[in-house]
Amino acid sequence: VATLTTGAQAQKLPDVSSTIKGHMILPVPLGNPLFEAVTESVGQLDGLVQFPVYDGLGIGVGGKMTWFQINERALAPLVTTGEVRRLSFYGKVAYEQYTGERTFYELNARMGTSMYQFDCPSCPDRKRSALHWGLGLGYYLHATDNLAFGLTLGYERDGLTFASDELGLVDGFPGRPERMESRQMQYFVIGMRFSTRLRKA
Repeated sequence: VATLTTGAQAQKLPDVSSTIKGHMILPVPLGNPLFEAVTESVGQLDGLVQFPVYDGLGIGVGGKMTWFQINERALAPLVTTGEVRRLSFYGKVAYEQYTGERTFYELNARMGTSMYQFDCPSCPDRKRSALHWGLGLGYYLHATDNLAFGLTLGYERDGLTFASDELGLVDGFPGRPERMESRQMQYFVIGMRFSTRLRKA
């Protein structure tokens, strides 16, 4: 009887389907003390479309924009205002599995490219591009048959190092002997997600 009950419950679990996902995320610099000292995280918007391939495994493509505000107090009077913008495009491999009729989790890996734009009065007029990759997990709860909301945690890394000349500071950062990060740009990310199934309820 117990075996039959378990089998019946397993059959009731929804199947993984094609989805559109959107994220509102707060990125926190991780192991980059210079960048963390001279900028403040504003937020990150992320959107993608994802398709199932086989038994919970799926692929997707997406893009995101990240904003950082330059900390005026950390650089005064050399830089008065400005921001750093990061635009990323990526491909994604994910594994989704329902844990109940209205709950599911996702494990994912992403790889693509990021482009940084430093915008301030002293910043040189240039953009920097680098390899982007990340790992993440999320847990979702369905609000309706097709719409779910969840929490996401992850790690992201870009293949470039932040230096004082990105902000046009030829003499280095005020009060700091270091002119360049010792590590490539990396972030801990936490935020909210929505996931919408691309099918009728």
